[in-house]
Amino acid sequence: MMVYKLLEINKLLTKSLQLEVVLETLVKAAVELIEVSDTVMLYLYDSEVQVLRLAEGVGIDKKVMQNIAFQPGESLTGITFLAKRPMLYRTHEDIQKSMTGMTPQNYSYYIQGVYERQVRSAFCVPLLYQDSCLGVLAVDNFENEGYFTEEDIRVIEVIADQSAIAIVNSRLVQNLKEKNAQLSSSLDIHQKFTQIILEGGGVEPILTLLGRILRTKVSYKEAMQQNDILHIFPIIRERENFGYLHLQQRKITSLSSIERSAIEHAATALVLFMMKENALYEKELHLRGELFHQMTKGSASSLGQLKQMARQLQWDPLGELQCLVMEGRKETLWRSENIRGKETFVRSIESLSRGLHESSLVFPVGYQIVILMSVGKEETMRQLYETIDRHWGHLKDIVYGLGRRSSLSHVGNSYEEALDAVRYAKARKDLQFVSYSKLGAERLWQNLDPTVLEHFVEDKLGPLFQAGEEYYETLTMLIDCNKNHKLTAQRLHIHPNTLYYRVKKIEQTLGISIDQDMDWLNLVLAYRMHVSTHKK
Repeated sequence: MMVYKLLEINKLLTKSLQLEVVLETLVKAAVELIEVSDTVMLYLYDSEVQVLRLAEGVGIDKKVMQNIAFQPGESLTGITFLAKRPMLYRTHEDIQKSMTGMTPQNYSYYIQGVYERQVRSAFCVPLLYQDSCLGVLAVDNFENEGYFTEEDIRVIEVIADQSAIAIVNSRLVQNLKEKNAQLSSSLDIHQKFTQIILEGGGVEPILTLLGRILRTKVSYKEAMQQNDILHIFPIIRERENFGYLHLQQRKITSLSSIERSAIEHAATALVLFMMKENALYEKELHLRGELFHQMTKGSASSLGQLKQMARQLQWDPLGELQCLVMEGRKETLWRSENIRGKETFVRSIESLSRGLHESSLVFPVGYQIVILMSVGKEETMRQLYETIDRHWGHLKDIVYGLGRRSSLSHVGNSYEEALDAVRYAKARKDLQFVSYSKLGAERLWQNLDPTVLEHFVEDKLGPLFQAGEEYYETLTMLIDCNKNHKLTAQRLHIHPNTLYYRVKKIEQTLGISIDQDMDWLNLVLAYRMHVSTHKK
């Protein structure tokens, strides 16, 4: 609903090229969208005298406030103007601290203009056009109980960006009447892009329209290559990159002001479309996660209910399932603020998974990705890991844990096993893919207290670490050769008598006999534990 409301506000902003109407629309939109606000003030920068003056406002004495002339850096408004980024002030103390730099004259007008009230919380959003700040929109809360949020800022930033474009267009009309025809064309372009979004159009219709306007083929690219730099226009929103518009036969520097405005409108339309698509996809992922929660936590009342929920997601889990968990070894698979990057990554994994098996379910759990697949052979899951690694291994250090096969109603067991396998892979550092079913005794201590493991290893192997590296090396080879003395001596390239001496030394150092089954079992277990937690 918020996206469509923003689109409607965007449409209102383009209905008039009169600056007063644009400013009034912007201020009213801010009041409507932010429930906590009771005062909104819009300041525009006067480049001739280099001050910020009130242009429009709600909840204030505009006649008094129009006497204010803020210098860049003065008060909340001036600070935001210089920073060129949104500023959130959650408390009255933060606001007062930022207002200490106000001139006495401006402060007097301000206090009169806000009817001598004290601000509880506030935020300011710059109106940015290209690299220039046209002004600042200040949203204040004097009397309401609530607080402003980061989400409030993002909403106002969307309409502020559109307003900046509308303000520039309005000024062009006012100052350059001879360019009325060009500005009418720009408005028509903007409305056409907006109409595409309102009618449910996607990337291709936007690119086709932009290509007709610029008289060249336009394509969308996820990433930029160095040889494309002169033909690339970045699609950026809130410092997040949404990709690039590529002009096949024209350089960006060759575009006229109207053509550049057209490509900016196209970029904004693409961002709005992608935001809408992301919201829908996030909802879909949430529903998948809810189904997974029902399966793993046993919340569903019956197997039939689980299957019904699966059918609603158009997922048909056939036979037994296996759970594959993906997780970053040292860093998360995506940054929390990079919503677009997360969507791109998850969609890619989903596409690769369904390329191997149509009946697969992919969704994020925290910063992990979980894949549920109906498979007949474990090789299919290993093939999936190899396919994903070919596509993403050069960009992300990912570990994979595979649980055992399970029924739909017991898939939580497979998930827990996959998590154990991931933990084991991260501890080993030399492993990337671990199947829980292939783990031996290691699975027994995956969930044990690390201190308990450390003490066990120290008790059973500690003295050997002090005896000399050759004795630990001998023990390693003896275990690998399953106590075959002849084979152990051959692989170590030592005489059998030397091996005999070393084995006796190991037994004396540890106070054991390797011929005693329990001593040997404890020794092997301690060695495996040590390797699983210290292997580089």
